[in-house]
Amino acid sequence: MAQLTKNFGFAVAIIAATFIFIACNQEEDEPEITYGSDIYELKEYIIPRMPTVVRGGLGMDIYHEGNSTHDSIYFNVDQLPAYHPNNPVATGTATFKKDETGADIAFNYDILFYNEMGYSQTATGDYTSKGNPVIFLFTDPTDAAKSTKAAIVGHGISFFNSFTYNSITKDMTDKLKSDPLVTLASFRKEVSSPNVEGPVMLESDIYPFYETLVIGNKFRPGYYKDDDGTILLPAGNNEDEADYQAVFLIKTREGLYAKFMVTDFQGTGQLTQYMTLQWQALKDE
Repeated sequence: MAQLTKNFGFAVAIIAATFIFIACNQEEDEPEITYGSDIYELKEYIIPRMPTVVRGGLGMDIYHEGNSTHDSIYFNVDQLPAYHPNNPVATGTATFKKDETGADIAFNYDILFYNEMGYSQTATGDYTSKGNPVIFLFTDPTDAAKSTKAAIVGHGISFFNSFTYNSITKDMTDKLKSDPLVTLASFRKEVSSPNVEGPVMLESDIYPFYETLVIGNKFRPGYYKDDDGTILLPAGNNEDEADYQAVFLIKTREGLYAKFMVTDFQGTGQLTQYMTLQWQALKDE
């Protein structure tokens, strides 16, 4: 019996060692993404704010498989579940875009610029609508660690330009949080009026909701308020808007850092219906 016990223990040791060897090999077999220097360049995008133009939203993947040429994509309406814009896999399907060969490649975006028609009632009892731009962070319903997180760390273009990886403090990382998992359908109400018929989102409902998001509509002049209630953004278009806009620290789905801000909510001339945003991946020197 003693010999049997000894041999059994020896067998267990061999099995354990085998599992360790296999596990190590599996880890070694996983391809490691190497990011080129272009991934750390400043990225700027000019995005239309008309809901009829941006039907599904613009997704942005800050660290996109080491290839920054594929870091953004306009989604079609059917690529995002109508009830939940910040979780594209909620339906059980992944989100893809085409590469140069025409093949599907996974697109795991961190940020979604989304534009919903918001309706308000007029004095005559009818309803009027306008675009309501909002920014969602990707939320993973099964693994909070894989959700994109953000926090306001400063204001203005000068702060953005001077902010580096070494500027990140523990206080900033402690403030990082993700957006709540939402069901947009719950915000839609049936409306019957001369010009509007069917389920719509009322501005009185979605404005307070957007303010609960980490970025949400905090880049919109006249809407963002500091912790003490002070409005930091000038109302309407302003040449100095970039000096007021919030700067966000982003922690991506990969656990890497970037800085993000909207430099211009409303352009001028032909760009009146466009907003400008920018981000830059931060490199650990």
